[in-house]
Amino acid sequence: GQLVEAAADIRGGAVTPADVSRVTSTGMRHATGEGRTVLHALPIGYTLDGVKGIRDPRGMVAHQFGIDMNVVTCDATVARNLMLAVERCHINVEAMAASPYVAGLSVLTDDEADLGAAVVEMGAGTTTIAVFSGGRFVHAAGFAVGGQHITMDLARGLSATIADAERIKTLYGTVITGGSDSRELMSVPTAGDEQDLPQIVSRATIANIVKHRAEEVFEMVRDKLKDSPFASEPNGRVVLSGGAS
Repeated sequence: GQLVEAAADIRGGAVTPADVSRVTSTGMRHATGEGRTVLHALPIGYTLDGVKGIRDPRGMVAHQFGIDMNVVTCDATVARNLMLAVERCHINVEAMAASPYVAGLSVLTDDEADLGAAVVEMGAGTTTIAVFSGGRFVHAAGFAVGGQHITMDLARGLSATIADAERIKTLYGTVITGGSDSRELMSVPTAGDEQDLPQIVSRATIANIVKHRAEEVFEMVRDKLKDSPFASEPNGRVVLSGGAS
C-alpha cells in the first residue's frame, strides 16, 4: 500500500465525477512501478483549494481539486498466474482484491473502521494487514509467514508427519501454558518407518514450539503497524481473522 496525493485544476468551476476519475488515474500512474499492477486505488479524503478532509467533493466549487488515495499494488506476474490458474478451471475472473481489505469489510463494524482499527488476516502461507481510519482503507502490508510455518515447526520438532502435525496444531495448539501441561503427555507417531515406536511428548512441548513461531509473527506485525498510519491511533484496536488466528 502506498499513500498518493494528486491534484488538478477544475475547468468548469464545480467538481464532476469525470474530474474525480481524471485525478484518480493520475495518482494511480504515479504509484504503479515497473512490474506492478494496481489492485485498489481508494480515496482517503479530498482537498478543495487547500482545504483537506472533504468526504464527497462532487458538486462543490473550487479552483483546484486534490485527492489523497491509498493505492494497493501487487506483483503483476503473480496476479496474472493466479488468474490463469482460475481461468483454466473454466471460471472467469471478474475482479481481484487484497485479502486483508476484504477481511476488513467482513469483520469490522462501521464504528471500528471510523475510530481506527487494524485487521490482521492470518493465512497459511502469508499474514496480511489492513489499516482502517475514518471509515477508509488507508494502508496494506503483509509478509510470507503464516499458519503453515507452525505446522512445519511441529513436524520438525516432534519428528511427525505433516498431516499429524496439522492435526496436533488444530486440536492442541496453544501459546498459553498451564501448570499441568508439562505432566499431560500424548503419543505422537514418528514420521518414516511405521515400525518405529511412537514418541511421548508433553502439551508444554507443543505449546513451546507454537509460541516461538507465533511470537515471531506478531513481532513482524508490530513492525509493519509501526510504519503505518495505525501508529498514530491512540486507541486503535487490532482484529484477528483468518484460519491461523
